[in-house]
Amino acid sequence: MLHERAVLNSGPLIALSLIGQLDLPGKLFKEFWIPDAVYHEVAVAGIGKPGAVDLSAPFLRERVIDTPRPDPLLVAELDTGEAAVIALAWAKSPCLAIIDEKRGRKIAKQVYGLPVKGTVGLLVDAKRRGLLHDLPTALMELKLAGYYLSDALIHAACQAANTA
Repeated sequence: MLHERAVLNSGPLIALSLIGQLDLPGKLFKEFWIPDAVYHEVAVAGIGKPGAVDLSAPFLRERVIDTPRPDPLLVAELDTGEAAVIALAWAKSPCLAIIDEKRGRKIAKQVYGLPVKGTVGLLVDAKRRGLLHDLPTALMELKLAGYYLSDALIHAACQAANTA
């Protein structure tokens, strides 16, 4: 199922930055947003870390919006960025929550009924739509940059995109 709207967390933004693919959300979605808490986490508090400079690019900065106050459950169970992504995706529903962390994905899906994807899912979608030429290379670049991806996940992603 293709989603037209998405909210991105810091992990996927950093991952896309590491492999030079920060333009993918704009190609994959009609609308996408970055919660202000996520922007602050990456571009302000994370100065000097991967993604900080890239996220401050004007085409991404204009996607940063204020987030509705997250439910107390979210604040208690997740970090600030994940809570903000879920709260904003819920407010913008129907909307895809793009989160890499398993706990955040589980809560978004099971508690809030939100569709979820991670970085790898975005890259698979991009490959399927002809927006990414070489999925295996992109995944290996991510892994070499220090982003944790199991060999099983890489294999499954390549099979899902029909590139294995």
